[in-house]
Amino acid sequence: MSQRSISGRRPRGRAGAPALVLLGVLGLSACGSGTTDGTGSVRTDALTFENTSVPVAYVGEEFKANMLVSGGVGPYAYRVASGSLPPGVTFSGGVLSGTPKQAGTYAFTLEASDANLSNKVARYTLNVNELPPLSLEPMLPPGEIRGETRIPVVVKAPRAVRAARFTWDLGKDVQVTRVQAADTSSPVFWRQEGSVLNVDLGFKAVPRSGTRVALVTVKPLKPGTISASNFWYESRDGAGKVLGEKKRPQAAPAALPAAAPAGTTPANGTPTTDKTTSPGTPPASGTSTDTSTGSEKTPAPVTSPTPTPPASPAPTPPQTPGQGQP
Repeated sequence: MSQRSISGRRPRGRAGAPALVLLGVLGLSACGSGTTDGTGSVRTDALTFENTSVPVAYVGEEFKANMLVSGGVGPYAYRVASGSLPPGVTFSGGVLSGTPKQAGTYAFTLEASDANLSNKVARYTLNVNELPPLSLEPMLPPGEIRGETRIPVVVKAPRAVRAARFTWDLGKDVQVTRVQAADTSSPVFWRQEGSVLNVDLGFKAVPRSGTRVALVTVKPLKPGTISASNFWYESRDGAGKVLGEKKRPQAAPAALPAAAPAGTTPANGTPTTDKTTSPGTPPASGTSTDTSTGSEKTPAPVTSPTPTPPASPAPTPPQTPGQGQP
């Protein structure tokens, strides 16, 4: 082999070096976020917790909140540095999760560290409240409804709901064209009678609070608004226990007719009687009228004579035995 051919070859070791450097830079960038300066070196950002607060939790309601960090070089490690979490809630992999068992305010400090042994701490407060009653609420669009519109119905604090029924008086100028469950696998039955819509819903799985459970499509005959004040509901768990309800108000009883004035004939045909004495009516017994003065006089009471008791017969003397015998 000639000297020229040997010197014309490119050394393999030197050719692979730039590729290794590039892979190293890409691998370092994948482990964490960072920026490059003018010299091409990578400078990693400081560790930072992405969330600065924790959402409210409820007793007996499933809870989950991501408390992840960004920056630094992964992988990351998390722990509770101080304080205490609510009973039923744990912190693992940067996520707070569980079902709180006791209401209260809980303060704690979370700590995260990266592969470079950098660490970051953040203090949080988690409020656990008593679960409010389950409620259903239509989310109405602002302003007038002019054409076919879909109105979502949202559930809040669902607990262990398995069935719900709602009634909605939409008004005489609103027609319902369709009602569907937000979860297409859940059964739904509906009917409209006049202006009133009745809907029965079933849930194969308990929906999350604040999510849609039904979509009501309405078509007004003319532009107008729909009121949510005429929306009533009832919800139950799998055992039939009522979890929340808003009852339709009962109709007020009819008012009694007012008394008819004296001297008039009411609807039943019985004339009313004026109890005052009219002129020419003879006075009541036991009174007399003085024609000279027109005033009434009360006669003196009549005294009945005392009856004389009858005379008692003379007593018969006792007879002597044998007297009057022949």
